Amino acid sequence: MKSKGQLFMAAFIISAFSVIAFAQDGQAYVDKAGGYKLALYGEWRAVNYNDAVGRAKTEFVFRDRSEGLLKIASQPLEGALANMVQAEEENQRIYRAGFERAASETFGGGLLSGMRLSFYTTEGPRQLAHTIYFLQDKNTVYVLRFTGKRGVLDRNRNISDQVARSFQPLAQ
Repeated sequence: MKSKGQLFMAAFIISAFSVIAFAQDGQAYVDKAGGYKLALYGEWRAVNYNDAVGRAKTEFVFRDRSEGLLKIASQPLEGALANMVQAEEENQRIYRAGFERAASETFGGGLLSGMRLSFYTTEGPRQLAHTIYFLQDKNTVYVLRFTGKRGVLDRNRNISDQVARSFQPLAQ
């Protein structure tokens, strides 16, 4: 009886380490049109499409769009980064139903540093988790918007942090 328990525990440990190793091996993605590169971890994958005007767009999906979606944009920095984050939070509070703030904190560890804002909202019966990374590169801010099911996206914070830390603008 003792050997079956030990065998089960060994199998569990081996499978856990293989999942951890899989999550640590990021797949590089380069978006020349967007001017950046990053690494995708776990079950994140790039989805390329053309919008209604015919412009090439890229979104990143975790399993399917309802479980996790990442959209990336850049904008010029006007004023302090903290003011930009505060304005974003206020907009979300006004325009998103069921807004519940989770955290706003400094973020770093990669090539770029900045701030991380996380909050929860509702869309009909669905409860969503949102995490927005504001990564500053001189006078430009790259905004990485993660959205997904509450309980899925927030449970995988370490993966979204890894993706954000891997983000790098391309040399121009």
